[in-house]
Amino acid sequence: MRVPSFPTRAVAFHALALVAFLGGAVWLVRESRALAGRQAALELAVAVAAGGVALLSLVALVSLLRARAVVVLASRASSETYLQVMGVMAVLVLIGVQVLATGTRPALGAFCLMLSAWLMGVGLHLVPALLLSSEGFVDQLGKRTRFSELEWFELRRTQDEPPRTLLRAGRGDQLHIHTRLVDLDSEALRKVLVRAGLSAKAPRG
Repeated sequence: MRVPSFPTRAVAFHALALVAFLGGAVWLVRESRALAGRQAALELAVAVAAGGVALLSLVALVSLLRARAVVVLASRASSETYLQVMGVMAVLVLIGVQVLATGTRPALGAFCLMLSAWLMGVGLHLVPALLLSSEGFVDQLGKRTRFSELEWFELRRTQDEPPRTLLRAGRGDQLHIHTRLVDLDSEALRKVLVRAGLSAKAPRG
């Protein structure tokens, strides 16, 4: 398994997203002042959405900085997830380009393109989707799952081509971790999880 290191790529992504979406939210609010009625309301709603994405990246950034040294558990999304994310991205890019082409609401067009790029990073796992720290797991949005919150784990090879390793972990009948890993030293990860006190046997049912 890889040596723990600072999650530079994930930190850079969320730092850039934080700055971009905060700036976008301010830009959208300013742009809304030149509009009226539904258009102004839409701009303000999108500004709130931009602030929400910025908040997600801020939470992830703080969590990653607290984790410090982590091991990246490289993963791949399912084909269904890829198709869904690509579809949403295509719609956002199309809307963004059309809005920018009109030249009247550049902030709205820029937001659509920024959100498309953010979804690409998160949804297609260009940003590591799961990290292993000394205390547990950290996902790409900063959600921390400590080893103390888990009781069991399962590592199983899938029938995909190329084959992946399915990692599942939970407590009782509650599933907390479920991801498809690639290029994984399963035995090394198994030893880490067993040392952390987890049982290498998922509950039946």
